[in-house]
Amino acid sequence: MNKDGLRDIVVGNQEAPGVVFFNQGGKTPTFNTVTWGDGKGSVYGLAVGDLDGDGWPDIAGARSEAQNGIWFSGAIKKP
Repeated sequence: MNKDGLRDIVVGNQEAPGVVFFNQGGKTPTFNTVTWGDGKGSVYGLAVGDLDGDGWPDIAGARSEAQNGIWFSGAIKKP
């Protein structure tokens, strides 16, 4: 997600904001977390890709009981 070459984790939640776990590396990796979304509904589908052509990964989320959304990399504060 932050293009540092380390694998990060994107998680959708139920009635809570999603979370991006930014891998900080090391023998035993540690993670910094950043939330995304408004916490409404339940995320049942996620896709990550460069949706706006800026070279950075964005998040698309399908949600029940809430509007589906796209969260662009510029809106997710990187640690």
